[in-house]
Amino acid sequence: MFLQQLINGLMLGSTYSLIAMGYTLVLGVLQMLNIAHGDVFMFGAFLGLTFAFLGMPLYMALIVAMLGAGIISILVERFCFRPLRKAHFLGPLLSTIAFGILLQNVATQIWGSEPSRYPQTTEISQFQLGPILISSIHIIILATSLFLMIVIDQFVKRTRMGRAMRATSENQTNASLLGVDIFRVFTFTFFASGALAGVAGVLTALVYLQITPFIGIRQGLIGMVAMVIGGLGNLRGAMIGGIMLGVLEVMNDAYLTAGYRDMIIFGLFFLFLMFKPEGLFGVTNRES
Repeated sequence: MFLQQLINGLMLGSTYSLIAMGYTLVLGVLQMLNIAHGDVFMFGAFLGLTFAFLGMPLYMALIVAMLGAGIISILVERFCFRPLRKAHFLGPLLSTIAFGILLQNVATQIWGSEPSRYPQTTEISQFQLGPILISSIHIIILATSLFLMIVIDQFVKRTRMGRAMRATSENQTNASLLGVDIFRVFTFTFFASGALAGVAGVLTALVYLQITPFIGIRQGLIGMVAMVIGGLGNLRGAMIGGIMLGVLEVMNDAYLTAGYRDMIIFGLFFLFLMFKPEGLFGVTNRES
């Protein structure tokens, strides 16, 4: 029973990790929070759903969701962050709230407000490993999430764009003087953040089987909690924070009751903010 719930928690937590990493990428580079990220996640889920209904295989739906959500995230940067770079820090924050509400309304007009069920586009197989029952969906979700986590982590550490992102994160002015095109970095960062959210949206639809235009609200908040627990600006911390929350949520539902779920998760959020705001793997504050 415990091992089975642990596998379920890892599966759910891996989707939370992808959302948290998207938040972390933007926060690490711009030192700002993209509140619309949860709704970009939602839009990616519906894009994947739409193309799955058209008969696309799951991997194609994932690619479409990545590209679509990445483009929407670029729009967030262009309309909510770039024009307000010199404004009060609340300006971009409030504008992303408005953009998120806009995405919710657009999604409601296109797909309706009732829950939409993700179609079965791939044959589901079951594998029995002792007391643990693992389905092919478990494997797809875990493998896809782990692959993207490793790719993003290594990309930021080893590639030229990754070095530019880290330089911009340290000091935007100095990075610009050294020849870094910071606006190109911003665009790529938002695209990568949105692409992660899009994949997480499709994978979450596979977990919950149905989605609504408002699913991004809770999932976005969970991503923020994972980011805070892992450590603001720390990609690996975001991965671990998301997995921790997934396991905690599943264990709560298995051994306590679902009514305690959000109370425990957001109670933990406030405890970290009060007593360990740097998170488990916090990074040193940087100048912008």
